[in-house]
Amino acid sequence: MPNTPAPVMDPALSQRRLITGVLMLPLFFLIFLPGMFIGALHSPTPDGLRVAVIGDTPQANTVVGRLAVAAEGFDVRRLPDVDIAAEQLRGLDLRAAYDPVTGDLYIASAGGTQSATAAETLFSSVARSLGTPVEVHDVAPLPSADRLGTSALYIGIGAIVGGFLSGLIVCMIAARLPIGWQVLTVSVMSVVVAGIETLYGWVIFDIFSDNASASTALLAGLALVSGLVTLAGMRLIGPAMIMLSLLVLVFGGVTASGLTVPLDLAPEFYRWIHEILPTARGLSALRAIVYFDGHGIAADLAVMAVWGIAALALLGVLRNRSEVPGMAALQNAEVDEAVVAVGAAAATSA
Repeated sequence: MPNTPAPVMDPALSQRRLITGVLMLPLFFLIFLPGMFIGALHSPTPDGLRVAVIGDTPQANTVVGRLAVAAEGFDVRRLPDVDIAAEQLRGLDLRAAYDPVTGDLYIASAGGTQSATAAETLFSSVARSLGTPVEVHDVAPLPSADRLGTSALYIGIGAIVGGFLSGLIVCMIAARLPIGWQVLTVSVMSVVVAGIETLYGWVIFDIFSDNASASTALLAGLALVSGLVTLAGMRLIGPAMIMLSLLVLVFGGVTASGLTVPLDLAPEFYRWIHEILPTARGLSALRAIVYFDGHGIAADLAVMAVWGIAALALLGVLRNRSEVPGMAALQNAEVDEAVVAVGAAAATSA
């Protein structure tokens, strides 16, 4: 039986798809980028912000009574002593604790300056109404090299984007390699990305101090998960995964991390997606390593691991697929057009 020639894509159709993709990508950024960030940042309001009153004295009872009226959006608790309060502050289980007897207010600004400020404002107002002075003690201050507490966020974003690009590049230029080699390549690129980000954070900006190795490992894991998820998605649905990765891993992960705005000041939607997104949990874990000696990162690492394992499982299922859906348009187009439209071909994969 004679061989049937493989179908050849119409160059005009390929050109139209690329143009459509080029037009879709700016529209995607126009809608989702401001929507995700403005939704989190435009009006931070306490919603379940945890604070505590220390002791069981008449003064403490009076403060609790005042807070019951004035502390809308705050979750007010009672704690027996300062040591327990300080432990919970360092564990990010609490935003502030006030001792009405001494007038001492304990905060942890490294957990979120906005939340600490909101709690300080609340207790200062109540203390002023009672004629009691307030002296603030920061049990987890930001380091002198990172007074705004944003370095971990931006270094983490670098790891996420680097991992995303690693998965994308491997799929585009090495799609015919065995899956094991593709995974290995993404892994190596993730380590390189983590090394670059560590160079920024440790050598240049000195924000990692004594925890550079743990931070590097976390950054490598963050890049690896982003790369594997992108690679698996690309092999499953093609270039449409570019926009999906940007939306879920970058926009969603960053805004739901709690580093742009504390989650107890953000709408509930961001707290919900924080629980399930690997990049959101990875950024939370990075903050815990940088500012809180890695306290409470087990759940974050578990979520990242689940996504990584799921991506590997999907790649195993797709290991015999030699063609990536929707890539024919890029392969049949001129090289310069393909470079311009690399991310924009998402709309053409149908």
